[in-house]
Amino acid sequence: MAASLAVVLLVSGCGSGDGDRPADESQGAIPASAAADPELAAQLPEKIRTSGTLTVGTSAPYEPMVSMDENGELTGFDIDVLHRVSDVLGLRLDVRQTRFEEILPGVASGTYDVGSRGFFDTLARERRLDMVTYFRGGNQWAQRSGETVDPNNACGHSVAAAKETVQQTVELPAKSKACVTVGDKPIKIVPTDTQADAVRAVTQGSADAVSADSVVIATAVRRSNGSLETAGEVFDTQPYGFAIVKESPFGEVLKGAVQRVIDRGEMASIAEKWGLDGVIKTSTVNGAII
Repeated sequence: MAASLAVVLLVSGCGSGDGDRPADESQGAIPASAAADPELAAQLPEKIRTSGTLTVGTSAPYEPMVSMDENGELTGFDIDVLHRVSDVLGLRLDVRQTRFEEILPGVASGTYDVGSRGFFDTLARERRLDMVTYFRGGNQWAQRSGETVDPNNACGHSVAAAKETVQQTVELPAKSKACVTVGDKPIKIVPTDTQADAVRAVTQGSADAVSADSVVIATAVRRSNGSLETAGEVFDTQPYGFAIVKESPFGEVLKGAVQRVIDRGEMASIAEKWGLDGVIKTSTVNGAII
């Protein structure tokens, strides 16, 4: 089903300039990518090696990890990283836009080689798929500027979160249950179709706060022209992972390619370009904390 609904976007060339992002976020050019690593390329699963293509399922928008630019092309932190990973492996990058809830099942079924959308590497996800870590982030809340919402004591408040995210399915239900346990009002969870909708719920007044990945909150606050501010500190930090089929030899190959991108300094340059802080030193397969 995912394949029939997916819009295939062949993402050509990583580009070292900033034409794929708003000028106000420009942080300088990413260094030119080094040549492919023949040793890693030789270890690719036959299906990927013979196709010459790394097929990725994603779902935009989820800024800054993935979004559509003014030309309708996919861009973002994850896309830049995957360009460099595919360069290391000597592959063409084929990124396909689909619905968020279809990405991981599409990886499990073999429709995609990789699932990418700023996925936290969690134990629950590791039960179904392998996760190759490449970055690190956490949860954070944002609120309307001048107001006060405490993420650790939000009983009775309304909090928006995109559907099927860790925040909507795990964090907020647990905090709401804790409120009820002590005899306080539950948190009103406001599920939204997209992260942009969750942010709008706060700016337009239908929610008191929004909970999302810290990298998403940082971007939303930066772009809000002062209408939003962070509520509390980053918490529950954990690694992001690229999802692949369970127990595949591709895990070690992809880990090696990500490590090359880290070691060459390209990961740090991409993070700087997108205004993010969370570069890891070592990529792992299945590095979940929770």
